[in-house]
Amino acid sequence: MKCERQITVGAKSRLKALAELRSRFGTAKTLQHAAFRFVNRFFHFDCLHVIVLRRENLRPLDPAKAARLSTKIATLEQLKEMKKQGCWGLPEKTVDYFKRGDTCLLSYVDGNLAGYTWALESRCPTLVVGLTLSVPREYLYNFCGFTHPDFRGYGLQSFRHHALLNHQQWRDRKGLLGFVVHTNCSSKRGQDKSGYRRIGKIYIIGRGHKLYAHLGRSLRSMGIRRINAVQAKDEVRQTDGRT
Repeated sequence: MKCERQITVGAKSRLKALAELRSRFGTAKTLQHAAFRFVNRFFHFDCLHVIVLRRENLRPLDPAKAARLSTKIATLEQLKEMKKQGCWGLPEKTVDYFKRGDTCLLSYVDGNLAGYTWALESRCPTLVVGLTLSVPREYLYNFCGFTHPDFRGYGLQSFRHHALLNHQQWRDRKGLLGFVVHTNCSSKRGQDKSGYRRIGKIYIIGRGHKLYAHLGRSLRSMGIRRINAVQAKDEVRQTDGRT
């Protein structure tokens, strides 16, 4: 009986989520999202949009709003405290990201913590388990951005993009690189508003760690390629300046 109630609650929750998606993005995109999620219950099949935000496409900041905003690099203690609070949507591997050298940039409104974004230390992002890429050094891989609902409307996402590319560690980068699942309409809309542009697609199919991935020609021409675990370790050593 308990299992039946859990199944009923789960079904109602999924239906509610689909209804919300339909109200925001329409029937066609909702059906597409539902179809891909159903297929992925049996094997991994998806399409990732690789996106880039070049310096020249950074959205201009509103001076009045920007005067109230600030950023700083997170410490491990701050990240642990945010995890305890449970309202910041931090990824499960937050501590692992920090220990491998990734940077979490915190953003504030009037001195109040309002969100964050991450920058990858190496040039080898793992997009999904079993798929690791090598990306050009002139771009900074940006991931896991979050703005607390209480602070939306301040232009924090664009402010963080400016802060990342103007930070002394990344001033030589041409822009930011990321990816978004093609059915994630909300994220795609936010990235479009921020000035990101889609530069290519990656099609993925497989099970578990055994994935086949097809990278579009535009990505290969930029030097974006798939690498294995050994190649990833070699590139990390080169990033660290070790031989």
